[in-house]
Amino acid sequence: MKKKLLILIILSLSLCGCKDYAELNKLSIVTAIAIDKKDDKYETAILIANSQKPQTTSKEGEAQTTVYKGTGKSIAETIKTIDKKSPKHLYFSHVNVVIISEDIGKEGFLKVADWLIRHPQTRNRFYLMQVNENKASDILKIISPLESFPSQSIASLIEANKNSRSIGDTASYSNFIGRVLETGYEPIMQTIKINGDIEKGSGKENVETAEPKTYLSLGPLAIYKKDKLIGTTTRKQTESIYIINNEAKELIYTIKYKDNYINIFSNTLKTKIKLKSANSADIYVKGKGTIYEINGNTNLNSDKEIEKIAKAWNKKMKKDLEKLIKEIQENYKSDIFGFGNMIYKNYPKKWQKIKNNWNDKYFQKFKITVHTDTEIVSTGSLTKVLKDDEE
Repeated sequence: MKKKLLILIILSLSLCGCKDYAELNKLSIVTAIAIDKKDDKYETAILIANSQKPQTTSKEGEAQTTVYKGTGKSIAETIKTIDKKSPKHLYFSHVNVVIISEDIGKEGFLKVADWLIRHPQTRNRFYLMQVNENKASDILKIISPLESFPSQSIASLIEANKNSRSIGDTASYSNFIGRVLETGYEPIMQTIKINGDIEKGSGKENVETAEPKTYLSLGPLAIYKKDKLIGTTTRKQTESIYIINNEAKELIYTIKYKDNYINIFSNTLKTKIKLKSANSADIYVKGKGTIYEINGNTNLNSDKEIEKIAKAWNKKMKKDLEKLIKEIQENYKSDIFGFGNMIYKNYPKKWQKIKNNWNDKYFQKFKITVHTDTEIVSTGSLTKVLKDDEE
């Protein structure tokens, strides 16, 4: 009896497998979505990862992808237009990247997020990024010799940067939506940019050459207020934001010391924010660093000299962080650090009085004091390395 039951289970599983395989062949697997604004309509582009190309023209390493576009007054309408073009039914459960244009950000992301939230196949575990200057759909055209299709290339780019910054959190869709909905917290979004010519980047020559003419790279951060884009940071501002948010996992900090430029590497920076009152907070940054590069004749064998370099690093970091905070408070007026959220949790009565004008009035007056405590623990002395090698 047990043997008969086992045979029936095996047969049922085999039949289910065949059925799933047959259904898979009828689906167009969408791995990336790009959303642009064209006049008063939306333009959505989707990347199909399991497209088939004729065997006679397909080459090893060539991306087996297809991009479909649709235009409409809503995202649902654009998808419906695309579905009519696709020979297979669109399947969205494997979407891992969503790219939006700058225009979409300025208009308000929640207008397009509604479809992503409500669609039964889409999951919240995908990367959300913004492109400036170019169309979002242009990102889906760029192919890389290291990955089989663009959505994988973008995901790999983000994963590769997780060691130095918490890019995975910043580029997470759920993280962005969470901040939009969070009390006293404004969201930021990772940007992505195209380096080189778009047309060359979409051709097979881009994957066949040793040095690709066109490639994708991570850009600065986009600052939002609620779900609307209000500005984009510089590279230095981006670095300072990661430090304050305790997300700078690896950092190369450049300081000027006695007419020399010194690069200091650190992977131990830790930041803590302590609320002093409903009107003020302290930011504490602590860590250790090593001399990564120096372009002058500084005596790195002198303890006093190393102490002076460490003081210069502390001073420069404190100045940079204070400058960034002032710019965020005065120019962006968007509490991306979550001070308002701290007040909401610790001083709820006070928050009820100021919440409606927090970003535009009270956040600008909120006093933030920066404390930096860093030290140099290794000089990476070239002379010492050479002597050690000789021994």
